[in-house]
Amino acid sequence: MMKRCLLLVFFGISLFAQEVQDRLRKQALNGDKESMLKLAHEYFHGSESRRPDRTIASYWYRKAAEAGVPEGMYNYGVCLLNGYGTNRNRYEAVQWFRKAADAGVKMARLHVATITISGLPEDAKNGSPEIPPLPEYGLSLLKELAAEQFVPAELAYAQLLLQRNDPAGIGEAVAILNRLAALKEPPSPALRMLADCKFGGIGMKRDQEGMLRLLRQASRLGDAEALGKLAYCYEYGRAVPVDMPRAFNLYRLSAERGNAMSQFKYAEFLANGTLSGKPDLPAALQWYKRAAEQDNPQALFRLGVFCMEGIGLKKNEREASALFFRAAKLGYARAQYNLGCMYAAGQGDLEKDETAAVYWITLAAQKGDAPAQRALGLRYLEGRGVTRSITRGEEWLVKAARGGDFEAVEILRKRGLF
Repeated sequence: MMKRCLLLVFFGISLFAQEVQDRLRKQALNGDKESMLKLAHEYFHGSESRRPDRTIASYWYRKAAEAGVPEGMYNYGVCLLNGYGTNRNRYEAVQWFRKAADAGVKMARLHVATITISGLPEDAKNGSPEIPPLPEYGLSLLKELAAEQFVPAELAYAQLLLQRNDPAGIGEAVAILNRLAALKEPPSPALRMLADCKFGGIGMKRDQEGMLRLLRQASRLGDAEALGKLAYCYEYGRAVPVDMPRAFNLYRLSAERGNAMSQFKYAEFLANGTLSGKPDLPAALQWYKRAAEQDNPQALFRLGVFCMEGIGLKKNEREASALFFRAAKLGYARAQYNLGCMYAAGQGDLEKDETAAVYWITLAAQKGDAPAQRALGLRYLEGRGVTRSITRGEEWLVKAARGGDFEAVEILRKRGLF
């Protein structure tokens, strides 16, 4: 009898949910603006009665936007910017952000400010022209919004001031972060950014204990990046004794919350068997791939090496070159060096190209990669892909030797220079 009653209650709730669902959809189809927006939200995030479907969500955000709903304008802009359920069109996204901003949506104002600062490149594939950066004007828009104590804008403004490394701007950024950290419910990014300032002595005296306290506070709020930085402290003994099991667990928690660097670090722990003494490459590969999906250059490079050498993955030089290229474009020196070597040898799907080889090897050498410095030094000595220069060749070899490259040391010894 009890089971029967529970089943009747369950079916009753399900029927009620279905009725509410159908009513909402009917109201939206009849042109009710609030229903359009609510229906879009339900499809975007999912609900008890509706599975997530970003294509349908994008459709209803557009309908709400076209009906003049400011929040619909903003959310449709987000869909266009990221390609959620619709073709990506950054230029059109900006137009909707501007309309929403004019209607008073603060998040839209924030998007307009940040896009104005950085600009957007041309996207010929999706018909989006270039939006040139106007950094000073964008900064003024951001400052204006931050002055209204809109927390996301305050965080973005503080971060930008810290990146500019101007003493006056750093002082202003620290003041903003201190105000946010003192709130009854402080935003975790403010705690994390303030921890970075304390660790580096940026705008204040270095304070490792204070840094640790703020990272722990942000970690308790579930901040993935703070968890990763706390893990780093335990891994390398920054303000705390080295504790590898704790570092491992913190990296795992951070990785599970989506932090790409922690996903890479957790994969490294697994691949090396740091705690167990037994490598778990299959599990590590899954985390390397998750980090690579977020364009983590270290993970892209590591997967490239695995493809190149057939470690845990089928040997595939073509895939390796593609992975190295992605990491190289992100500025990762080891990937730039490997890509240069592949161009020099004509490996993967790359045609042999000495100009491209020198380009990528030089970029890596300039970033301090010792093997790249040695390779570039030898090229100057031999005149391969560059104008022969004994002086420049020996200079690069000395840099490589100082960076710990033993092959460079041996070459210099044979030349009587070490």
